[in-house]
Amino acid sequence: MRDLSTISLGDLLALRGAISAELKARGHTRTATSTEGELMERIVADAYEGVLAPPTSKSVDVLLPDERTIQVKVRSLPRGDTRFWQFADFEFDLAVVVSMDRDTAEILFARELTRAELEANAVIAASGGYRLRMGKARSLGIDATDRLKTAYAALR
Repeated sequence: MRDLSTISLGDLLALRGAISAELKARGHTRTATSTEGELMERIVADAYEGVLAPPTSKSVDVLLPDERTIQVKVRSLPRGDTRFWQFADFEFDLAVVVSMDRDTAEILFARELTRAELEANAVIAASGGYRLRMGKARSLGIDATDRLKTAYAALR
């Protein structure tokens, strides 16, 4: 067995992605799991100088020192694939949406949106909640890509 402690975080995520793809190809799993989402919550907390919310917190992932709250949404997809982020509600102050390349674990883009921006641009989903299309999100809010990439690099 290879010593994984010497592998960078990005390479670990890429390896995990390849393993997930192989498990899916073999019919053992149906979807990817949320490792990227959990790591991105940590990265957003670090980048925004906040702390992780307790795991039982509904719709809130990061607590900021000024008492604002952030919900983090991540899509880890093959490069060029665009879909949407799903929100159950808008019970937070900011949303940070992140697009990652599933094969390389690279942050492709990240946007910081206010609740008002999200409410104005998300659509009601047939299954409940709200959806924000990735293509639309690219032009909304504040570009947080470099901010998150810097925090991501610090974890490696």
